[in-house]
Amino acid sequence: MASLNLVAQRALGLRADHLVPFRGRHRLGPDTVVAWQRLRRRGQALGFDLTIASGFRSYARQRMIWDAKAAGNRIVVDGKGRPLQRASMSDGEWIDAIMRFSALPGTSRHHWGSDLDVYDAAAIDDGYRLRLEPDEYTGDGPFAALSDWLGDCISRDDAEGFFRPYAEDQGGVAPEPWHVSHRDTAQGFSPAVSAELLVPLWRGDPQWPETSPLALGESVIDRVAELWGRFVNLGC
Repeated sequence: MASLNLVAQRALGLRADHLVPFRGRHRLGPDTVVAWQRLRRRGQALGFDLTIASGFRSYARQRMIWDAKAAGNRIVVDGKGRPLQRASMSDGEWIDAIMRFSALPGTSRHHWGSDLDVYDAAAIDDGYRLRLEPDEYTGDGPFAALSDWLGDCISRDDAEGFFRPYAEDQGGVAPEPWHVSHRDTAQGFSPAVSAELLVPLWRGDPQWPETSPLALGESVIDRVAELWGRFVNLGC
């Protein structure tokens, strides 16, 4: 296997020493923090309370999410948000369904400290259960106004360097209007991610205890070129 240099370790979510704490539980790239604070101040002037639901996510955390979904212990939904039943689907169909909404560990843009899931805390009360689903960001959804404003800023390249990597449905990952990425930070890590590096980790590399064998890992590896082309979005 190709060696994991420092950039690769960070890009794959195996270490987070390039990130800084932000608002308690989040960790972000330093430049992402600066850009986010600027964007947030602009939103506040319009009545929005831009809030981070999720920032950095480690390889180990992403693997836990993947393994739980692969085993059917965490809900996997179809394109209309309806729960799917593991027993009714082949391994390949189940992998496709998971990857519509969840990245393989090591391929998540959340590993980089550049990507955020965001919402408008001013639009909901304290008891609201955040779902991060499209209906919350369109039509009469509580975050539709924020989504429209962000979309307008991004379309004019006036969003402090943020863009939406999953803005449109291209047959792979479902659109995620809540997901924004700081382009300059992401560009420093996206070239370091490759299937060549990840296949040994998915099989369980003893050098990295957090990379114990991935659930459905061999089925993923058998189709890695196809899945990579359809679902892995590292573009900046």
